[in-house]
Amino acid sequence: MKLYLPEEMRYEGLIMINLTEARINRATDQTNNERFKGHFGVLPIVGCELWKDLQTTSIEEARIDPDKIDLKYFLMGLHTLRKYPTEIEREAIFDVSIRSGRDWSWFYVRKIQALKALKIVWIDDAGVWVCSVDGQHCWKQEPSNSAWAIDPKHYSFKCNKAGWCYELALSLWESKLIWMNGPFPAGMSDQKIFREEGLQAKLEALGKKAIADSGYSGPQVSTRNDAYDSPSVAMFKSRALLRQEKFNGRMKTYESLSSRFRHGEDKFKSLFEAIAVLCQYEMDLGLPMYDVLIPAVIEADQNHDGELYWEEYDDDEDEYEDEDEDEDEDESQASNEN
Repeated sequence: MKLYLPEEMRYEGLIMINLTEARINRATDQTNNERFKGHFGVLPIVGCELWKDLQTTSIEEARIDPDKIDLKYFLMGLHTLRKYPTEIEREAIFDVSIRSGRDWSWFYVRKIQALKALKIVWIDDAGVWVCSVDGQHCWKQEPSNSAWAIDPKHYSFKCNKAGWCYELALSLWESKLIWMNGPFPAGMSDQKIFREEGLQAKLEALGKKAIADSGYSGPQVSTRNDAYDSPSVAMFKSRALLRQEKFNGRMKTYESLSSRFRHGEDKFKSLFEAIAVLCQYEMDLGLPMYDVLIPAVIEADQNHDGELYWEEYDDDEDEYEDEDEDEDEDESQASNEN
């Protein structure tokens, strides 16, 4: 089994995209790492770990025989995820035929996708508040029902174009993507996906809850509410939601997700999930997301035990209490008049 050190992986990748040895040697390690990441989406250390896991994993759909794995095609698959080149562009960069470039690129994309069974797993945390959740929209080629009509169910209000939507949930306590579900037509709301496609039912069965933006509602999710949240809780929720957006931003650095997707649903699913796997590798190998619970959050507002707390409430109950108060005031006024 052939393994690579990060500097070896970096050198092979930069030579493959036609940088000269002299140009590579003149640059610092940081510059060459940035060059590698700019073309292949990950740092060389992540590429090395991924290369090893593809040969050693027990997941049959992901494993590649060490005698058959090829570094050139492996890096070509990473380049497809990062830069999403056309077949003609790929042919010129890697000096492969259009057919070979297409087949091997998607072969490695699907192998990386299959590692989601290893990297993207639910964490059974002891606490009630387990994750933040949001839908990520990606631009796709406009589907049509006829020569002129467009399908409104695919319209993404985030992209202002046709798109796909993926539901993602990040652990609140670790740098872990613990839930990934999709793709769905972008016209399907985040709330509908949450309620009907499994995450709400899973949280309910486990007795857990999620933090989400104002597009969500229900007993298994909490959104920011300045009227009821204590300062510590408001800060905690804000940090959790911003952290979720930061993760979405990491995924969108891949041009295959930030530009118009030219292929069908099956390839989009493979590509999106492969990128999510790469982002999880990065979080595991030195680029974690920031912590949600920090001293400033705890110190913003503490109860007598010095612990972060939520004030639970029910909108309907508050409404009834207001009605009861109005009735009491009316009765008091009537007795005074008598």
